[in-house]
Amino acid sequence: MSDFFKSEFVQEGLKDIQALQVELQKGFMRFSFLNEEEQENQLTLLEKLLEKQYLMYLRMKLSDDMKAQEVVEDMRRSLCLLGMPPSSSVEDVFNQMKDTLKKLREPLDTPDDT
Repeated sequence: MSDFFKSEFVQEGLKDIQALQVELQKGFMRFSFLNEEEQENQLTLLEKLLEKQYLMYLRMKLSDDMKAQEVVEDMRRSLCLLGMPPSSSVEDVFNQMKDTLKKLREPLDTPDDT
């Protein structure tokens, strides 16, 4: 394991990410059956996950650790597999995900007039 990934701070961040992923998987399997408050909570968890993932990505990108740089490069290369244009960056993907989350929140934030 590289020095970057041995760091207690990085290990703790990865554990947080994994815990959020597990919690989200449980909720999103039944998302359409959740009430509005529960859906709101799931979206909040997803926002936290994206933020933690983005911060981890930035830490890896700024690190001079070889393994961290390999992960960053793998992320960049995988964009094509996700159907992203070659000019896209990982940052673009995170921004698009944030925009999508905002759109998902809109119906929950709009008061129901009925």
